[in-house]
Amino acid sequence: MKIFTKILITGALIFGLFGILTPPVFATNGIDICSGDGKDSIYCKNKAGSETKVNSIIGNIVQVLLTAVGVISVIMIVIGGIMFTLSSGDAQKAAKARNTILYAVVGLVVAVFASAIVNFVFDGFK
Repeated sequence: MKIFTKILITGALIFGLFGILTPPVFATNGIDICSGDGKDSIYCKNKAGSETKVNSIIGNIVQVLLTAVGVISVIMIVIGGIMFTLSSGDAQKAAKARNTILYAVVGLVVAVFASAIVNFVFDGFK
């Protein structure tokens, strides 16, 4: 358990340092190739529709996966609770039940952070 805690703390620190030390870069204020002579190109005519389609498809996939992970996590937490209740004082069974609950919660937290990162990235492209 100590190794898991050290890995979790180290990962959080590394993630935090990357978030603090990297400057924010937004390409939305960059060069617009559709404003000059290239505005009649096929890319510029289809740009808005295709970007919306790709963003909505990926957004739908992320929402479906997040919903699936949420449902699976809740089921695993309930199974862990039942295992804990049925352990009857057996230390090994209780430890297995605690680990089941812990891993389900950690998986849920990771999925929520992954969804937040994907949403943050796609908000930068709008």
